[in-house]
Amino acid sequence: MTDIDPRKADAAVDAFVARLSSGAGLSDGDRAVAYEAALKHLMGHLIEREGWLAEEFSGLARSLGAY
Repeated sequence: MTDIDPRKADAAVDAFVARLSSGAGLSDGDRAVAYEAALKHLMGHLIEREGWLAEEFSGLARSLGAY
């Protein structure tokens, strides 16, 4: 995995979540669908780029009932 400044990673995640949650006019259900689609897209990217990380992340997400 590429080394990255944790502050930059936190900022990227915060920006991603803020962009999703700012969906003007989205109902709670539509926002949930958007989050799920974004998570699936992110998982696809992680599996393609960082296989071991995706395995760890998906295991955690499954344990939380999120994926």
